[in-house]
Amino acid sequence: MDYKKDEMVFDPGFPFRMFVSNSIQMYLHSHDFLEINYVEEGTGYYLIEEKEYEIREGDIFIINNQERHMAVHDGTLKLEVIVFDPSLLWDRHQGYQLLEPFFNRSATFTNWIKAEDSGYERLLEALNQLREEYNGKKPGWELFVNSWTQHFMAVLYRIYLERQKDEPGASGRRKTFAKLQPVLDYIHEYYLEQIELDDLVKVAPMNKSYLCTCFKNFLHMRIFEYIDQLRIDRACMLLSTTEKSITEIAMETGFNSVSYFNRVFKKIRNLSPGEYRRQKAQTAVIVERNK
Repeated sequence: MDYKKDEMVFDPGFPFRMFVSNSIQMYLHSHDFLEINYVEEGTGYYLIEEKEYEIREGDIFIINNQERHMAVHDGTLKLEVIVFDPSLLWDRHQGYQLLEPFFNRSATFTNWIKAEDSGYERLLEALNQLREEYNGKKPGWELFVNSWTQHFMAVLYRIYLERQKDEPGASGRRKTFAKLQPVLDYIHEYYLEQIELDDLVKVAPMNKSYLCTCFKNFLHMRIFEYIDQLRIDRACMLLSTTEKSITEIAMETGFNSVSYFNRVFKKIRNLSPGEYRRQKAQTAVIVERNK
């Protein structure tokens, strides 16, 4: 089946969008942002990686920035879609906890939250508040959207913990996460600087080999792939919102070599930095014309 990576244009200062979609998807796709879907009406089924889920009115689906997915339906499905960059939720003191339900799948916790599930009503309350603030755009709406997104994720995290508590190995995963938390905090604070594996070992009570294995198991990517992803996300923002040269942006985002920056950028975005900048400029013109 065909597969592609979708792009999303965010406001550089607030990487969050909310909209309604009833389009028929013809291919599996993924994207560089996190996604929450609320089923307003209609039925069908969701393909997410290797799993298939029934779609019913009122269901909530969460999809991370790596999972290939496609909603299959007859044209009557209406989804309320929320997409946002993980940076919207990152905080040094709670960090990965709010994002963990997006990345850790198990027999008891998956992409699918049903209306009969414990905690569902609180999730729905947060979605209703998000919709009101986002559509109303009253002064300070961004603060409320951020707050209600965090509230939604905190409720989701509690559901995640409740389902995980009796699952074999859950206690071990929680202990491993506690060891990884300082590493993630360090990466998010210093990713624009040069980071060595030795730096990360100093903040984590584990050796290099075990750290690399744990990180891969939790984030589903290697440590320096994750760092490169953060740097490229930052570079994309600078390419879209500034007139800085590609060399300046490469240096500013932690790359010592422009050629290496170009290579990593193309690997992650399937475009060169110059092509990305031109594409975003063209998109911005089209959006302005349609206002």
